[in-house]
Amino acid sequence: MELVHWFRVLLWIAMTLLTFQYASNVEGRYHYHKRNKSASPPPTPAEDRGSPSPPSIAPPTLVEKPVAPPTPAEDRGSPSPPSIVPPTPVEEPVAPPIPAEEPVAPSTPSIAPPTPVEEPVAPPTPAEKPVAPSTPSGIAPPTPVEEPVAPPTPAEEPVAPPTPAEEPVAPSTPSITPPTPSPHVPSDPYPNDPGNNSSNSSDCVFNVMDYGAVGDGSADDTAAFRQAWKEACAVESGVVLAPSDYCFKIISTIFSGPCQPGLVFQVDGVLMPPDGPETWPTKDSLNQWLVFYRLNQMTFTGTGTIEGNGQKWWDLPCKPHRGPKGSTLPGPCDSPAMIRFFMSSNLVVRGLRIQNSPKFHMKFDGCEGVLIEKISISSPKLSPNTDGIHIENTKSVAIYDSMISNGDDCISIGTGCANVDIMGVTCGPSHGISIGSLGVHNSQACVSNITVRNAVIRESDNGVRIKTWQGGTGCVSGILFENIQMENVLNCLLVDQYYCLSKGCLNQTSAVLVTDLTYRNIKGTYDVRTPPIHFACSDTVACRNITLSEVELYPHEGELMDDPFCWNAYGIQETAIIPPIDCLQEGEPQAAAEVSEYTC
Repeated sequence: MELVHWFRVLLWIAMTLLTFQYASNVEGRYHYHKRNKSASPPPTPAEDRGSPSPPSIAPPTLVEKPVAPPTPAEDRGSPSPPSIVPPTPVEEPVAPPIPAEEPVAPSTPSIAPPTPVEEPVAPPTPAEKPVAPSTPSGIAPPTPVEEPVAPPTPAEEPVAPPTPAEEPVAPSTPSITPPTPSPHVPSDPYPNDPGNNSSNSSDCVFNVMDYGAVGDGSADDTAAFRQAWKEACAVESGVVLAPSDYCFKIISTIFSGPCQPGLVFQVDGVLMPPDGPETWPTKDSLNQWLVFYRLNQMTFTGTGTIEGNGQKWWDLPCKPHRGPKGSTLPGPCDSPAMIRFFMSSNLVVRGLRIQNSPKFHMKFDGCEGVLIEKISISSPKLSPNTDGIHIENTKSVAIYDSMISNGDDCISIGTGCANVDIMGVTCGPSHGISIGSLGVHNSQACVSNITVRNAVIRESDNGVRIKTWQGGTGCVSGILFENIQMENVLNCLLVDQYYCLSKGCLNQTSAVLVTDLTYRNIKGTYDVRTPPIHFACSDTVACRNITLSEVELYPHEGELMDDPFCWNAYGIQETAIIPPIDCLQEGEPQAAAEVSEYTC
């Protein structure tokens, strides 16, 4: 029995030594991986089980591991009895990899110090999460297999920035949507306008001085302009240049196409017609001066002035109130429109000063895709029929950031117009901004999708006006007047379906239908000689769907003599109106079936 007792004691001592040696190996491997995790990839399970050296010999052993890892046979060659190295005790610590450290701490007091040693080392471990998990998982073969797969997840984090990089692409979608809610707002028909590029090649610039122009204001330079136009028309992005510091006089001329795209007519000096009807060539038309015909992607620009020399035309006795004692004499009274675009598309007019036209300053007829911006139009307040911009049978028009003062409408919109956007225009003195006149001589007129916004109208006989003749047919629809400032204006809001130039007009049952008309945020002052709001609609074809919102108009001087006027007008008031308008009827007119007869 005593022999058996000593055998058990020896066996217990051997097992204790083996356990202590394994704990030392675990601690050595932990510090080895901690020092080398940034220099080499996580060790394989085979390397972990092949380093059972004691802690004191761990440094040299760790250095030699990458070169020649000891074989399992050399590991088991340590001086221990064969009975102590059975595979069973060796596999016991390997089998539970995760709780391996937990039984070590309570097994022997000498192993407790390594636990505090690991605690200070633990804080760096979260900072290097991709490597730290590999240390405990290196003991279990399945876990290291998953560990190399886990690092790609942090490695894919740099790939995540492409997602923010794609965010700038998302805002580009909203930059495309603004045109969608307002389809009537046309974009620049020719965004690569050569007129915006001062670095035009000299090979594409055709200076009229090189073709014999004198530029003294007296000589006829028509031939030089026609030749320069002919050669510029034949090349892409050609420029007809009328240079600054010269005054060029040309007679009535038609600059026709088709031409190569990108053609620019650039006036930096002064361009003018003959002075008055006496000097006008008899063979030339009395209805037009500069005509641009059958063109596409053409720009009319420059820093110069288009001078109309209109005074002698305005003084003709056939003009209104220019005859003896303020009368108007009968007879032919033709006068030339200064600039006319006809049957053309994708046009840009920019930067010019246009003044003193005998009749209309600019006229667009049968065109599509027109951008007018940053121009100045001026003529005296009493100059007759000097509309600033007149458009007719023209679609997709934008008029931006311009100043117009003249003796008639700042902007007049005739029949056949659609998708017109007017913004940032200062108008006056003038006759305001008008749609019409429409339906003359019992004709059909169609106008739709017209917007006037962010405008100023001052010292004018009308504000925003719709005028139609009795007896016409057709429809005016989708009209928005918004954010308009009035300054001492007669007839601020006017619908006149009894338009007539004399007292001899007869009443007729047919009329142009006016519908879907909105006035929003219109404020300022009015001339008290007439009511600021006047809706005179046809007896038989009522105005319908009129909307008033945030309209506040106060007398410029004195007090209002008459209340706002309405006749056969239907609509709603979204807010209180100043002055109050009690004559606008709510709902729909009873004879609603007639609408289909007048729509375009």
